[in-house]
Amino acid sequence: MSLTDLPELPVLVGRDRECAVLTRALQRARQGQGSAVFLTGAEGAGKSRLVLEAARSARAAGLTVLLGRTGTTRPAEMLRPVTEALAPLFRAGTGRTAGPHLLAVAEHLRLHSDPAPDAARSSAVALGEAVLRLLTSTGQGCLLALEDLHDADPRTLALVEYLADNLAGYPVVVLSTLRRGPGPAWNLAQALQQRCSGSMLGLQPLDRPAVRRLVAAHLAVDPRAVPDPVTEQLSRASAGNPFLATELLRAMCDSGAVTRTPAGCRVTGDLGVPLPSTVLHWVGEQVHRLGPAGRDLLTTAAVIGPRFPLPVLGRATGVADDVLLSHLRAAVDAALLSAGDDGHDWYAFANPVVGPALLDRLTPADQATTAQKLVRAVRELYPGLPGDWPVFAARLTRLAGDHPGAGQLMLLAGRRALHGGRPVAATALLTEAWQLVATAPDLRLRVDVLHELLFALAETGEAGRGLEHRDSLADLCDPAVPLDRLAAVHVQFARLTAMAGRPAEAAGHLDTARKLLGPAAPDRLTATVDAVAALLVVDPPPHSAQLAQQAVEKAGRAGLPAVACLGWQARGQLARRTGPAGAEFCFTQMRLLAERHHLPLWRMHSAVLLAEQRWLETGDAAGLHELAGPTYRFGAQALHHTVIGLLAWDAVLRADYPAAQRLVDQSADTVRRLGLADAARRLAFVTAVSAAHRGDRTGLETAHAALDDGPDAPFLALTHGMARAVYALLEDDEPGARRELTTAERLDAQRPGPYPLTGRHGLALLLDVLGGAAAEERWERESQGAARLHWNRHFVLLAEAVRRGRQGDAAGAAAVAESVRTHEHAFPLLVHLGLRLVAEAARRDRWGDPVRWLRDAEDFFVRADADASARACRSQLRRCGAVVPHRGRSSRVPAALRSVGVTDREYEVLQLMAEWSDNRGIASKLFISPRTVEKHVASLIAKTEQTNRTALSRYAARLVAQAEPVDGPVAAAEQHRRVGVGPEADPDRGA
Repeated sequence: MSLTDLPELPVLVGRDRECAVLTRALQRARQGQGSAVFLTGAEGAGKSRLVLEAARSARAAGLTVLLGRTGTTRPAEMLRPVTEALAPLFRAGTGRTAGPHLLAVAEHLRLHSDPAPDAARSSAVALGEAVLRLLTSTGQGCLLALEDLHDADPRTLALVEYLADNLAGYPVVVLSTLRRGPGPAWNLAQALQQRCSGSMLGLQPLDRPAVRRLVAAHLAVDPRAVPDPVTEQLSRASAGNPFLATELLRAMCDSGAVTRTPAGCRVTGDLGVPLPSTVLHWVGEQVHRLGPAGRDLLTTAAVIGPRFPLPVLGRATGVADDVLLSHLRAAVDAALLSAGDDGHDWYAFANPVVGPALLDRLTPADQATTAQKLVRAVRELYPGLPGDWPVFAARLTRLAGDHPGAGQLMLLAGRRALHGGRPVAATALLTEAWQLVATAPDLRLRVDVLHELLFALAETGEAGRGLEHRDSLADLCDPAVPLDRLAAVHVQFARLTAMAGRPAEAAGHLDTARKLLGPAAPDRLTATVDAVAALLVVDPPPHSAQLAQQAVEKAGRAGLPAVACLGWQARGQLARRTGPAGAEFCFTQMRLLAERHHLPLWRMHSAVLLAEQRWLETGDAAGLHELAGPTYRFGAQALHHTVIGLLAWDAVLRADYPAAQRLVDQSADTVRRLGLADAARRLAFVTAVSAAHRGDRTGLETAHAALDDGPDAPFLALTHGMARAVYALLEDDEPGARRELTTAERLDAQRPGPYPLTGRHGLALLLDVLGGAAAEERWERESQGAARLHWNRHFVLLAEAVRRGRQGDAAGAAAVAESVRTHEHAFPLLVHLGLRLVAEAARRDRWGDPVRWLRDAEDFFVRADADASARACRSQLRRCGAVVPHRGRSSRVPAALRSVGVTDREYEVLQLMAEWSDNRGIASKLFISPRTVEKHVASLIAKTEQTNRTALSRYAARLVAQAEPVDGPVAAAEQHRRVGVGPEADPDRGA
């Protein structure tokens, strides 16, 4: 399909404002109010198209239309546009009847075939007056359109000035077109506008919707049928210039990239078509006007790119600053350049096609030679290439044909980005560097680039991409490659394989690194190996802790703060197994070191580790919530998805299972795409815990299967302790829970997990205390250190309460249990499950409020569909001698009233008492006897601790007006507070 097969443009696109201005000018002319309008705009902006539209409107309104254009020949032909415009009047034979003014015009235009014998050459004023009277002699108004006034001779400009100054009161519109920029025509238009003798109407670039309509008009389709990629490409490439958009669309159609269909049009090929000859000619014509020197400057600038720095251009071309600035001003005036957004030293091509069109005139050899000059200029101007100059120089070095040199510069830029805490940018830069040097003969350079690229990919969490480079190791096993650099590459592969969930392979890389370095390697080489080995826990925890300590000390001696941070991280994560204090100290040291040495990457790592540690200790996840956004913007994908996994885990423990599932779903696809097996296992672990706590056996088994992938599964022990054991207890299967906890301890001993939460310091300890199997020595050992972590502390405190109760300290036992129940960050399931477990001991040893705990727990488990636990609560309530009301799942009794044993029927009676009804009235509404109502009223007075029936009615009225069911671990307490269950609820008590 070609545009030549399609009809001409039926409408003027994107010029509604300009058309309205010209229409008003023509309307005023018909009323005898003439005006001068100057259309200004860049080449191709549509000035001529708008003149044709104005001419069509003028003819439709009955005005005479006279069109003239300045020629392209030089020097400018005198009065060329005026001569061309007025010629039709003389061709029509109207000249001899127009009087002396027509003779004056003819004298100057030399068009009259029979000039007056003694006519003297008229002045500009006389000519202007004669032309004005000639224009008005038609008797029906006139549009005089003069195009390309910027190329007109001085006499034409003088005539236009006279006409513009004297049009008032005449039915004439003078419409002129000219380019923007200094010159006689531009200066005249501005002067006339300043003295209100004319108006300037600038044509702006088309916006995106207008470009879409332009395409639709050319293709004769509905604008909605134009594909978005076509609109985007044309808008960007043409910068809203109608001529360029049309020519580029023509090229797309001619190449088959865009095809018209019955339903509209569709993209069938690459839209990035080569620039057509019409566009190349268009650019060449504009650049030609700048002269040879201006053309050479812009061509050199095009080699740099769409944006270019003025100092580099000046140094490379050797042009003096004042001359350079004058040429640039001319290019700006010609709308070829614009001032850049980077400051006064930077310029940019105003249109995306200008640079490529200029480069089209250069051979590859010419481009390479120019690029070499530019690289020399950059190095001379900016020694050491500070800031972003390495990337700038690398692009030019590559264009000059020196790919290894360009790779070296990109390596420098990538290292700076890593040090500046921009891992995503570093990954992009180092990926480009590797592409430049992947086949370079300089193996030292290749190994350096590969090491930095692998490090960056580890920081962004792109383990899969990093492991794609494993085949490169074979090429680097060469005597020319220093062994220490090859060892460093193996260390980075160890990090990536560990992230991908292959710890055995990671250990193999670390072993290879140690062998390459040898036993006598200095601290600066072995510190990183020790730190990574400790972090990955490839050895038993005691030896790993020793390695971490060595790494910190070696890094300190060698002046390697980043490696020291890695060592402190390993020390902190290992210290979690012995107690929170040591871990927090290590992570704090890591943060201080990162801040002291300006290491943004490690500062972010330390912030996440400290927030995670605070959550583990207190249950407060506020710090993790605050870091979810920053880690994402930072670009550290592995770190970000660690935070998301922790937040999902926290949501599960708070019984907010829908929120947890949303977080898991949000992270799962990205984690899988990046190859982050460790993060995927964390999400599977969270899913397993969620399923277990919801009583979903099928979901638990499915998630457990995803975690049980060998002896190196880090979350397997945690799954047995935090998921399967809890599930067994929810099913009232204490022996099964003990078996799961035993399995968890065994697995944790074989392959230590990331957190000491398998039960040894928490749930298992509580069960042993309840069973009388926890000796004093074991209690002293297991109730310290990791027992202070928030998950464990729920159970340890309840175990402490049981111990105190057995020792006769009822008040102390009750206080400890109450602290668990009312803790600000208590985990609801643990509160109710734990209190159910200790309720029998509390009943037996007479401490606490086991009936209340069991009622709250029963309500919680009923709402959670944990039937076995709810039945166990009801069974224990009966053993306590409490009334156990029968109620369905749809009970409407508020939590506060359920906690004191109010039944559904009693609640119905209480609601009717709010109306101050007597027993007979209540009985008739509930279809029960008045005697039964009286029994319910007496029971309600006792359970709600009211003084009499009147107080109970007041209480019922407040309840109906204020009470709403409240769920959660402190539901009953909150309901008590709001509706006032208890003696203090009656304001008249004691009155």
